[in-house]
Amino acid sequence: LGIEHHQIRPSINIDYSETPPIEGKYVCIAIHGTAQTKYWNNPNGWQETVDYLKSNGYKVVLVSYENDGYMGNKHPEGIITPEDKSFKSISNYIKHSDLFIGISSGISWLAWAIGTPIVLISGFTEPYTEFKGEDVARIINKSVCNGCFNKHRLDPSDWNWCPVHKGTEKQFECTK
Repeated sequence: LGIEHHQIRPSINIDYSETPPIEGKYVCIAIHGTAQTKYWNNPNGWQETVDYLKSNGYKVVLVSYENDGYMGNKHPEGIITPEDKSFKSISNYIKHSDLFIGISSGISWLAWAIGTPIVLISGFTEPYTEFKGEDVARIINKSVCNGCFNKHRLDPSDWNWCPVHKGTEKQFECTK
């Protein structure tokens, strides 16, 4: 269309609590998405990340809505899972956290809108698909197949959609 791209961080109006929902320093993580290709498919990645954060004095709060084992994806051990998973509650956890770590999903966009520093783990999209900024670190392995979401039509009926390497040892290599 010939329109110049300008990134605009949305402004959302949420009545945050003045006090953090838990005491001490903490990091929020969100590990779930709407297709396996969005997940961080490194089998030890989340657990190693949680262990590292905890060894550095952080509590780790899982702000994903999905239950442990959702579509075969297990939660890391040693996390805090809030009982109240309402939008307002989760937003408050993210607002008061030191960092948010997530995948290419809506909750990562929420964290960006809130203004929390983010580590975004995504290989199935091209970097231009997501937000950028000084407070955003994007993790992507460009040395393997990546960016399929921007090159192929997603089949939303196929949880294990991987248009190039489905059924091979390279399936989901972009997010391993």
